[in-house]
Amino acid sequence: MRRWGAVGRAGSAATLILSLSLAVCSASGTVSAIGKPSGSTAPTSGPSTSAAPTQQSGVPDSPTTSSAPPDVTVSQDDAAAVLKTYQTENNTANASLDTTAIAKAETGSMLDLDQCNMVYDQGAGGSRAKQDEAAISLTNPTFYPVRAADYPRAFFAIATGVQSGEANTSVLIHFTQDTSGAPWLVDFDVTLLSGQQWPAFAVDSGGVLDDTATHLDQLPLSTVDLAAADRTVLADNNAGQPGSPFLSDDATNAEQKWITNEGSSEPGATSSLTVTTDLKPPPTYIPLKNGGELALYGTRTAVRTAESGHTFTFSDQGWAKVAGADSMAGGFTAEAVWMAAAIDPPDKSAKIQKIAYNGGLVSVHS
Repeated sequence: MRRWGAVGRAGSAATLILSLSLAVCSASGTVSAIGKPSGSTAPTSGPSTSAAPTQQSGVPDSPTTSSAPPDVTVSQDDAAAVLKTYQTENNTANASLDTTAIAKAETGSMLDLDQCNMVYDQGAGGSRAKQDEAAISLTNPTFYPVRAADYPRAFFAIATGVQSGEANTSVLIHFTQDTSGAPWLVDFDVTLLSGQQWPAFAVDSGGVLDDTATHLDQLPLSTVDLAAADRTVLADNNAGQPGSPFLSDDATNAEQKWITNEGSSEPGATSSLTVTTDLKPPPTYIPLKNGGELALYGTRTAVRTAESGHTFTFSDQGWAKVAGADSMAGGFTAEAVWMAAAIDPPDKSAKIQKIAYNGGLVSVHS
């Protein structure tokens, strides 16, 4: 876990996306119910329609026994222990910017993002690195287990992130465990935007997320729709306008600033943007008390900046460290991961509201 702040905001690659053409591709699939991989079927209710077993002639009736379905849902106490372990492992890795150590605590796109942050810090040094090396305390946690009858299993935690030198933040963290006895790993986290509050989650009497409380016949936006909505705002910067799919979109506005490098320029260079949705974990949701969902998803942006015969120099040593070189001839590609949490309201004709995000650079290559 790193404090919010894309790697790209701390420095520039001395490039501007001078002319931005969208070369877009996206993966299909639907946002899945909590804890289930994309494409799985949501739970259904009602009596079974399977036929009753036939009885062979002359065979006496056999007594039938019923047993409760297996349940490996993580307990509140175990979730608390997992969060404590993660805090320790995360702080140990951060203290020395150790990309190998953080892999013991994280996976997927979250790991890509944090490892790149560490590499960037190694190159940038100074106050930036010192701040990110400081320990983070995850205080006042609330745990939301996902009902599970088998592995992989998961839970969410909301905690206040406290770090010296930074304002406190409220962070939503997703933990997953692939098999019994395997380590719990973080694969997704997002931090609330200033002034926002998490919506009320739908839970049962034991605090377990209750996916029967939401409208199962109106699942959240599909992966393609989410990516398409982001691309629209990236291209037009029309968040909150009549044509925008979003009620608010500070997350994509921050993404857009990263892409344009906040006004820097490289005369003569041209750029193209590719947006994909092939992230781990796949999009998922948390059921909300009001019948809507908190959709959690991510995008991966790849910006190709090129000019024939030109050598691009990385004056920012963080970027140079990530790229493994101070310069690249002819052009380079910078990739970033952006994770978002957006309220998909019960009224599916209403606009989506992004309320939390995390993102930044994950690679620079020729």
